[in-house]
Amino acid sequence: MTRITAIVALGYALLTAAFVHAQAPADTLQPGTRYVALGSSFAAGPGVPEQLGDCGRSGSNYANLVADALQLSLTDVSCNGATTDNIRHTPQNGAPPQIDAVTAETGLVTVTIGGNDIRYTASTFACAGTSADDNCTASLDQDAINDAVSQLPAKLTATIDAIRDKAPQAIVVLVTYPRVFPVDAISCEELQLSAQDTRYLADLGQTLEEIFVSVTAGQQNLIADPYVLAEGHGPCASPAAERWINGNVVASSGVRYHPTAEGHEAMARLVLTALGRE
Repeated sequence: MTRITAIVALGYALLTAAFVHAQAPADTLQPGTRYVALGSSFAAGPGVPEQLGDCGRSGSNYANLVADALQLSLTDVSCNGATTDNIRHTPQNGAPPQIDAVTAETGLVTVTIGGNDIRYTASTFACAGTSADDNCTASLDQDAINDAVSQLPAKLTATIDAIRDKAPQAIVVLVTYPRVFPVDAISCEELQLSAQDTRYLADLGQTLEEIFVSVTAGQQNLIADPYVLAEGHGPCASPAAERWINGNVVASSGVRYHPTAEGHEAMARLVLTALGRE
């Protein structure tokens, strides 16, 4: 099996136990509290009804579902293609860095970020639909990907620190990327990837998960982790309504290799659980 140069050495047992590290006090967030959602397309909800603008944001993404459930005042600045740099200091699509939306009055921040830093989704898109005997991922710049993987823990830590600096009293919940590649991914025809490419990309996705979990645990943040609960909800789940994530073909909502509407509902439930509200 192809292996990404991994910086994080966490056992899978930690992952399966870590979908919520702790719970926030149930009475911390009052109706009207300011809530800021940060992140990439996995937070924004491209293809999930209804779309609200150029960044692929959906009015039914997990942030909006959480805000509705808790009657919070949501500012959602998540955006397709965003990286940790776009949260901390780099404008995107003419918008300022996402961190600018976080203020001292912010009571809740959710974050889903990092996949674009390590070219996870871009690599999956690049190799989708290739023949069963192909090895598309061998042609990727794997040295650059490995280097990005090595930098991601520090970048995620710096992102959380930046949020804490701007909103010291805020509850921060890191929401992981739902698992695109199930345990039996090689037999999942919906992925439309060769066995070699599936192995490489599944490994990259697990590395992203491990980094997310380790950084969260190290800083004692809350985590909502759909990755570890994905069994039976992958791209080949049947019926399609059970799918939290699409393969190369969109089942009912969302876009390729991204969460479905059901996936965003699952992520919202996990955020609410982390907050002691589910």
